[in-house]
Amino acid sequence: MSKRADPRQIAKLVQVQHARRAAADAALVEARDAEVSAREARDDAQTAAMAAADDWSDFLSKPGFAPDYARGLAARLIAREAAAGDAGGRLTLAEEAHVQRQDGWRLSEALVRLADASLTRARREAARAREEKRLGALSDRTTFGWMRS
Repeated sequence: MSKRADPRQIAKLVQVQHARRAAADAALVEARDAEVSAREARDDAQTAAMAAADDWSDFLSKPGFAPDYARGLAARLIAREAAAGDAGGRLTLAEEAHVQRQDGWRLSEALVRLADASLTRARREAARAREEKRLGALSDRTTFGWMRS
């Protein structure tokens, strides 16, 4: 008698793989949301930096020079550009995390499909074995009946 995979055990494995895929789905959605949020923050920071640069340019284009005001504008411009750079770095990290989660999701999806195919195959093999056993028993009864007559 050949050793066949038990469909009940494979069904349990399929449930585990589906749970892992659900977790990967949730992680992917979370990573996607984090990326969108980081992109919006970067865009806001870049807008603020451009506004500070415009204020600086406007100040320089006007006649007269106020050193204290210039220092304040320059400090604001530098701070906004630094914030924009930091936001860009966070966006890069969020994009990398999203790609990593996508790869994890793809792996999880492939494992689910593999487990589903294994379960289908095991169920078919079990049904085929039951049918062969039934046909063997029917053949034995027919042969026994024929021999008795």
